[in-house]
Amino acid sequence: MLNVLHLINYPGKGGSERYILSLAEKLHDNKCKFYVAYSEDGPMLRQVRKLGIKTFKIAMKSPYDFKAAWQVKKLCRELSIDIVHTHFLRENYIGVLSKLLGNRVVLVNTGHLLAKKNILVKFTDLLFSAATDEIIAVSKAVRDMLVSQGIRPSKISVIYNGVDLDYWKGERSLKAREDFEIGDQEFVVTSVARFSEEKGHIFLMEAIKQFLKMRKKSDKGFAKKVRFLLVGDGENLEHCKGLAGMMGISDSVIFAGFRKDVRSILHSSDLYVSHSMSEALGISILEAMACGLPVVATNSGGPSEIINAENNCGILVECGDTDGFAAAIHKIVNDTELYNTYRENAIKIVEKEFNLDNTAESTYNLYIKGLKRY
Repeated sequence: MLNVLHLINYPGKGGSERYILSLAEKLHDNKCKFYVAYSEDGPMLRQVRKLGIKTFKIAMKSPYDFKAAWQVKKLCRELSIDIVHTHFLRENYIGVLSKLLGNRVVLVNTGHLLAKKNILVKFTDLLFSAATDEIIAVSKAVRDMLVSQGIRPSKISVIYNGVDLDYWKGERSLKAREDFEIGDQEFVVTSVARFSEEKGHIFLMEAIKQFLKMRKKSDKGFAKKVRFLLVGDGENLEHCKGLAGMMGISDSVIFAGFRKDVRSILHSSDLYVSHSMSEALGISILEAMACGLPVVATNSGGPSEIINAENNCGILVECGDTDGFAAAIHKIVNDTELYNTYRENAIKIVEKEFNLDNTAESTYNLYIKGLKRY
């Protein structure tokens, strides 16, 4: 059994944390023994500990924190760690420094983001990548970005994020509709995303306004009422609430805040929308598809590897095209045959290409590949 230490500065509640938890559910106490070292307390820790994973606090004050690197080396020796798996720049640099201090482990880094980097960071990444044994890109878009920055393609393996179909799939439910006083016959368009600038909620607000204009002009009129259920919290939430009022769309938009019952909400929904300005892949898209929801998404990187003509499970719209985004929602709402096709294909695509079993097995095989280097 491999001993794997995950390094994460802040174990919050985003996609990267869900990635770690999903791997733990499949590999911990199976083929691996997982441990987590963190710097700041966060909500993921409770879930990690529920899975029986031991956690260790190591202050990681900067990417160049030699004290933290020394503590990582010491912890790896005490736990007989084989693999150190990192998820962001700070933790990966500390992992590299620990190796330079004599930590004999395999260092694996997962690239979760499509992020613009300045020249200095690009140069430092290039240097530090020499001591990183294996790099996982969660999409081809992330791989291409890393290669463009000078990282050797031979070091990069594309392993798509996966979701647990057994957990997400199920029968349609109306429970969440009752919580929000949404009628059984209303069409519910759902978004699950943190209210931060890169997630594009202002773009979504504008698209909703355009959609409602289209509905007024449509020959079908208001035969079916459409409600937008926006799940998530964050620094831009209050601003978006105010913006909805100013735009005159408040009657059609429900701000649900942070929710733990996302599965129930998705099974109470009819359509999922992803409106990010930049998205490495989109775990939330896959979760919605596993629940049988068609998707309208922005062409913001990784989503094009999920939603395309071949997969035929939704509509991809260019970032910034509010009219196109509104029209895509309008089309799916009004075309029952198209809607059913997308819905059937969504589950099939997740099962075939984005299954958590495949993600876990591929990640484990990469761990083994890294060990064979030593």
